[in-house]
Amino acid sequence: MRKFLLTQLMLCLFAIPLLAQDIAISGKVTSSEDGSALPGVNITVKGTSRGTSSDATGSFQLNAPAGSRLVFSFIGFTTQEIAIGNRTNITVSLVPDASQLQEVVECRQCTGW
Repeated sequence: MRKFLLTQLMLCLFAIPLLAQDIAISGKVTSSEDGSALPGVNITVKGTSRGTSSDATGSFQLNAPAGSRLVFSFIGFTTQEIAIGNRTNITVSLVPDASQLQEVVECRQCTGW
């Protein structure tokens, strides 16, 4: 019995790192209005400092633990949170946020831009 428990414990200890392995995720970020690519979108793994940004074509690549969540944020658009699951390719369409755009317009009026 003792040998069986020791074997089970060893299997669990070796399996834990396998569960926490990172997967390579790639994808594209577009605008929901016209489907155009959004360059410079901030993409972070929720709860960490790990992240990247989309390139000129809206594409991105990053490594994240399976089962974590990605947070997509871009000025003038609603922040969106997506569960990764076991997916390796994620396409996201961000929705414009009219309230954020109004704040930018008001700021320009205040400073005389």
